[in-house]
Amino acid sequence: MNPTTHWYAIKTRSEARTQAFLESVGVTVYAPRKDVRKADHSSQTSSQYIIPRVLLMQTSEEEAIRLEKESRGEAYAASPFWIYRLPGSDRIQPISTEEFNLFRLLTTDNPDMQCEVYDKSDFHIGQHVRVTAGPFAGYSGYTRRIRNNKHVVVEIEGICAIALPFIHPSLLQAI
Repeated sequence: MNPTTHWYAIKTRSEARTQAFLESVGVTVYAPRKDVRKADHSSQTSSQYIIPRVLLMQTSEEEAIRLEKESRGEAYAASPFWIYRLPGSDRIQPISTEEFNLFRLLTTDNPDMQCEVYDKSDFHIGQHVRVTAGPFAGYSGYTRRIRNNKHVVVEIEGICAIALPFIHPSLLQAI
């Protein structure tokens, strides 16, 4: 019988090496990337991770802790990683299926679902709202002004905040 698996966010110094290590041992990794135009204003682009130094992995709690310890051992010290912990606790923080599905939806290459991702230092609390219709129906978050428009920001506690694409105010309900 397989133990229950969850998604966990991990912090690493090298996304590519850590992703290669985890995939080599059979762990599913989600590491969204975006194409960014090079600084010299040429038409060339490079691929960058959306949240620098953060990956998401799907595994059991026991396996996640074992892999974290192994990544910091002498055999694999090239790219250690640390699993995000629950605030004020030593327990690792699982990401709910709802939060992960939203994160995956918003980090796809679909231009209709463009979003902006903010790290915790950029997240400011505003009015708490719930989306009532459309592809984001049921998600709740906080309003925030981004480039003169109101957006709903959904937080994955302690990890990041995601700004949904512009949602018309008629589709929002105050909580």
